[in-house]
Amino acid sequence: MKSDKSEIFQIEEGQGLEVLKFGFSRDEIEVILGIPSEIKQYSYSDDKANLTETWYYNDLGLSLNFDEEDNWRLGTIAVESKLYRFKDFIPIGLSKDELRYKLGVVNINDLQYENWNSKEKPTHELLFSGSLGINFWFDEDCVSQIQWGPDFIDDNTINWPS
Repeated sequence: MKSDKSEIFQIEEGQGLEVLKFGFSRDEIEVILGIPSEIKQYSYSDDKANLTETWYYNDLGLSLNFDEEDNWRLGTIAVESKLYRFKDFIPIGLSKDELRYKLGVVNINDLQYENWNSKEKPTHELLFSGSLGINFWFDEDCVSQIQWGPDFIDDNTINWPS
């Protein structure tokens, strides 16, 4: 999956990204993509339990999250480059209206909106599809990042791709 910047990779909701499948180990990812540009480890809780590790592949505009509570398996993918296609279009750079239209054409109509504006990011917004488990992040009314994860059987059980 190493890119020469002319390839376009297909986002597969609930499954992963081309040959990168949710549930892969860090070792499996490293075999496919090589050593990441940067690795960060952090916890969302105060007691530092349930660590998350993010691998950044800057040349691909790609970041991958592995969670300790899931035995360090790939659980979230985020992209920030026009190297990635969703359905039949490239979402990065589209406005909210353009994205809504293109998603409507492929019958994705369950979009919800959240305003995430802050002092650091005054135009940060989110459109997401709960049924697909995919987030479209906006800055200055353009898609700046797409983030998605595996499907869930119920609120607590991941349906890992086989």
